[in-house]
Amino acid sequence: WKRNRGLSIYKFPAEFNPEHFELYRNYLKCRHAGGGMDNPTEANYMEFLTSSWSETWFYEMRRDGKLICVAVVDFMDRALSAVYTFFDPEYSKDSLGRYAILYELEEARRLGLDWLYLGYWIKGCGKMEYKNEYRPLEYFINNVWTRYPQTFN
Repeated sequence: WKRNRGLSIYKFPAEFNPEHFELYRNYLKCRHAGGGMDNPTEANYMEFLTSSWSETWFYEMRRDGKLICVAVVDFMDRALSAVYTFFDPEYSKDSLGRYAILYELEEARRLGLDWLYLGYWIKGCGKMEYKNEYRPLEYFINNVWTRYPQTFN
């Protein structure tokens, strides 16, 4: 929280924005080089981050007017769903992904929602391990919600 205290955060409908797209492209080139996602088109960017079945919003985060992060969030009946977060790789030390989750938790509380869904998790996938850092934590395995501390690591 302290490290990112001065960020300005704005909520936008999930529509194509060239500035967001450029940040997304730079993020993928740095964080996912060679993974098949690192050369997106405008169409696959929108397909990946939006859906027809939910209300999606983009929370952009700016430092001194400069766009440094976008958190993509779906609104559900009783929850927010953290779809994806991308940020300027030059600000990696600021833990913007973690900050986005903390912000989304506060936003869910402010809106009177019960949950923040961090999305699917793949056992052994290092890029998804951060999801195990938040409590309380529940896993949905075999159509049953199971609360931490029982883990599936």
